[in-house]
Amino acid sequence: MATTIRRRLHSWVLELGVDRSLVDDIVLGVYEALANVVEHAYSSAPETGTMTITVTYEHETLTVTISDTGTWRPPTPTTGRSHGLQLAAAVADDLSVDHRPGLGTVVTAVWSRPLAAAGRT
Repeated sequence: MATTIRRRLHSWVLELGVDRSLVDDIVLGVYEALANVVEHAYSSAPETGTMTITVTYEHETLTVTISDTGTWRPPTPTTGRSHGLQLAAAVADDLSVDHRPGLGTVVTAVWSRPLAAAGRT
């Protein structure tokens, strides 16, 4: 499923006219946020959980929102793990994580003015 989402997102941002130098950053940032949900939000749940992904382009801003209804688990202090959201933050112009007990987590990644100069309308 994650591979399908990555491919669709990659195609969509290219069709939108996103600057090619940003395409891989956008896909990577979104993938890391998705992986965070898969690995953390539902790891202790007895059933498979769900996530919602919304991608919009408005007012020269590309916004990707990934939300779940799972349980927030703070990062563990290990050297080889828990860097996905840090990586997503590094490749986005802005990244916010909103987690509320019993309601799940919403990760929002934003890229300002991501379109190539020729693609701007």
